[in-house]
Amino acid sequence: MAGGQGKESKSLRSMGFPQFSFDRVAQKYYHAALMSARAVIDGLEFVRSAAELSGEVLVTDLDRLADRLKDRGGTLRYKLVGNLDARQRPRLRVVVAGRISLECQRCLGRLPYDVALDSSLLVLAEGENGDTAEVDDLDAVAADPVMDVWSLVEDEVLLELPMAPRHVDGECHAMAEAERKLAASPFAVLAQLKQ
Repeated sequence: MAGGQGKESKSLRSMGFPQFSFDRVAQKYYHAALMSARAVIDGLEFVRSAAELSGEVLVTDLDRLADRLKDRGGTLRYKLVGNLDARQRPRLRVVVAGRISLECQRCLGRLPYDVALDSSLLVLAEGENGDTAEVDDLDAVAADPVMDVWSLVEDEVLLELPMAPRHVDGECHAMAEAERKLAASPFAVLAQLKQ
């Protein structure tokens, strides 16, 4: 009988059903996250236990970011590290890297943009507000027992994006085309005659 249950459990695992476990320390049941599930952490507990979490998120899964992009291709790699600062305040370090495609505001063409951010956020517990933070602690996030990691990553990337992205001088197709048209313009010839 016991052998039959073991075979059944093994076959369920091979079919991709979530596995349930019991945490003897926290006295709680939990299950392994599915591949498509969003990453979620308890903000304060994550920081207090000095935990680390890293992973990847497809740009297509970040709807608010997708509105600012030329196309939705690409993957962002992230790493979260919880710690206490020198004053024993909870901090969450967010590191994000990857490449996304913005839209040049000059030529409306594709503009590759390398994301490389490293933020340190003050985690504000319930009842605290920005008044408890000093001027150098303007970057803060509210503690949440169900903090969506992908939303946090998305927020940090959105804050880093330039307001009006555009190619550097000489690389923008619109500027090159405008200069070519100006050179061929009869007014350009008149300007040369005037000199």
